[in-house]
Amino acid sequence: MPRGWAVLLLAACALRAADAPVVEEAVAPAYPVAAVEGRIEGTAIVEVRLAPAGTVAGASVSEGHALLRQASLEAARLWRFRARRKAGVVKLTFIYKLMPKGTPEAQLGSVFRPPYTVEVRKVPPEQVRHYARAG
Repeated sequence: MPRGWAVLLLAACALRAADAPVVEEAVAPAYPVAAVEGRIEGTAIVEVRLAPAGTVAGASVSEGHALLRQASLEAARLWRFRARRKAGVVKLTFIYKLMPKGTPEAQLGSVFRPPYTVEVRKVPPEQVRHYARAG
């Protein structure tokens, strides 16, 4: 590729990144109880349509486990972006991760990874096993 094309490509990528909607408020979903109990981890992708005011005008889940979809959709609808002259579409990624027993409290909860990813971390409860005593 000629050198001039590489410079134009880099400039176009920088312009596209600068034009990306800026997050003003990101909301993390709660890890669904049924998913925790079922030991379900994974990623849910939510496509949101943005109004020029920066609010979410519409949202739909494009992929993800059935038990993770509703919580992701509800959280995505609460996100807010900097107002823009035109509407747009953004893909939000919600990663649900079960952490090992003994994980420090500081490593649990939610982690926002710019520009549009939230990782939700939870330690699943221990399975209770009851044994009948012969007697």
